[in-house]
Amino acid sequence: MYPFSILSSLPLIYLCNMFPNHTFTNILSIVFGKLGSVISILYLWFFLHITAIQIGQFVEFMATAVMPETPILFLIITMLIVSTYAVYKGLEALARFSQITTFITISSLAIIMIISVKFIDFSALKPIFEKDITQPILGGIYLCSLSSEIITIGMINPYITKPKTRSPKDMIKTIAWAFLLVDIFYLAITVLVLSLFGYKQSSNLSFPFYSAIKVLSVGDFLKRFESFHMAIWIMSIFLKISYFLYILNIAVEKMRQSGDYFVYTIPFASILIPFTFYIIPNFLEPDKFMSYKYFTLYSYPFILIIPLITLIVSKIKLRLGKR
Repeated sequence: MYPFSILSSLPLIYLCNMFPNHTFTNILSIVFGKLGSVISILYLWFFLHITAIQIGQFVEFMATAVMPETPILFLIITMLIVSTYAVYKGLEALARFSQITTFITISSLAIIMIISVKFIDFSALKPIFEKDITQPILGGIYLCSLSSEIITIGMINPYITKPKTRSPKDMIKTIAWAFLLVDIFYLAITVLVLSLFGYKQSSNLSFPFYSAIKVLSVGDFLKRFESFHMAIWIMSIFLKISYFLYILNIAVEKMRQSGDYFVYTIPFASILIPFTFYIIPNFLEPDKFMSYKYFTLYSYPFILIIPLITLIVSKIKLRLGKR
């Protein structure tokens, strides 16, 4: 996943460097004119859809693994109320909260991995590269497609503090460290789950990491680590839902030049309630859509292909303008 995540980020990073005071949707309008406005509307759909998918994943986890008797509508409305308040507090509050969440998540994962050392059976990870390297490459491409946050870098571009001597290397370094932490997190979870359950059993579990934590214990007195994991996971999914809801509002505000992004929050939250119900008629449908067969083809045009084409066209226009 790591090299594909970095490569997928490069077109957007260079665009942000070329247009330091514009969001990505504004850059589309500058480069493509009226066609850019049409493409921006597609990105509004993408941000709305990703937000609804995240809410659906939250509901699936809570309604099946934690609180099966709680009405789904209550879970959706509660999450959106809290997320709306987070959007109202602004980008800085979300960034501060993400710092706290990141520290807690990394610390808790380190503790869980230390506790689980005695349960890990590395023989369950074999065979490594049984056939060839093709499958790991395809898996990395798929996991990168799940990183829809890549495109949001362009949406918060005007709010990123940049040095006086702007260079894409500064942003690349930050994103490289961020993706490295994500990949270490993925790797640790995968090793723990596969070593405890094996491939066949793991692939049949809806929430394999949650199931893995449930079997961990320290002696006979320290158990129920899944409660701590549940709290951290809810914080993380709340952060992602709030962040994408904020991005959705920023995109509309920049397109309409209204000067106030928060006025769109409640209408979008109202749309997300029935839309989330629509995309999760049952919990198998979102899982099927998020599989590598479908989501890879759905995500890459937004996070890589359109930014890459935009970068190429902007470079061509810049050179023709100099002539």
